[in-house]
Amino acid sequence: MPFSSALLLLSIVAHGYSHAPALPASVPVWAVPESLRLPGAAAVESHGRHVSLDALFPGSGLADAWDERASLRTAVRQALRDDLMAPLLRGVGGPKRACALSLGTACMVSWSNALAAHAEGKVDFSRFTAAFADHGVRLSGEAFIRSLGELCGATPHGSLIDIIPLDRRVAHSWHQDSGLPRDTVLLGFPPRDGYEGGGVFSHCVQLSHPLRPSAGDEHGAVVEYERLSDPPPDRIDDAFVLRPLYSKGREVWVSNDAHHLHSTPDRQLREAVWRFM
Repeated sequence: MPFSSALLLLSIVAHGYSHAPALPASVPVWAVPESLRLPGAAAVESHGRHVSLDALFPGSGLADAWDERASLRTAVRQALRDDLMAPLLRGVGGPKRACALSLGTACMVSWSNALAAHAEGKVDFSRFTAAFADHGVRLSGEAFIRSLGELCGATPHGSLIDIIPLDRRVAHSWHQDSGLPRDTVLLGFPPRDGYEGGGVFSHCVQLSHPLRPSAGDEHGAVVEYERLSDPPPDRIDDAFVLRPLYSKGREVWVSNDAHHLHSTPDRQLREAVWRFM
């Protein structure tokens, strides 16, 4: 066995990971200090989970193609720009347009608005569908976006962003996107075919209780852990940091924003990650 593979195997065993979509039992829930808790909020009873592409799209062939074909994953990222971003850039040309549609630039759209526009015949998902067909996947672009978006639950924000990796190591900046009890869905784009390991999904801390806002009296804005008290609260010990593994069968990570703090991975190893909210 190659040395790098042996290290990965040892890491998986040490952290209790398996190919089954379950959380590693060795990462404890962080007991939120009373002073940082949302007043009157009940204890958190559930935390993040993996969802497989095979379960989401049974019989489509997507799970195998996603694992084996980097060209498909890149084509899907390009389809996001061609199908959903390009219509927002009407009247924009030249370098500004080229930059907005580049795979080297983060791309943010509204998946819920795109689905509504599709129902009215104003937006199509033809590049998505063509990318799947070219790789032997029996799936429409509309069904792909809809099924992933529906994992966000009944009251989604409706946004989708293609997040590209930073070319540097980053320190954890623990935060919540809104502090609201809404699910965030991450679709992983691994760095290479057949990849199993970390660095694709955000790291997170599983909370015992919801946090109070870091600014104002109500949730809805970003919650910054470092601003929850003055002086700032104690650093969260690394023993509480959950680093979800990516693999075939673990392509999607779903977590409730109110039940976790999250951060960019300390070491990113991914082509990209999509965040549905």
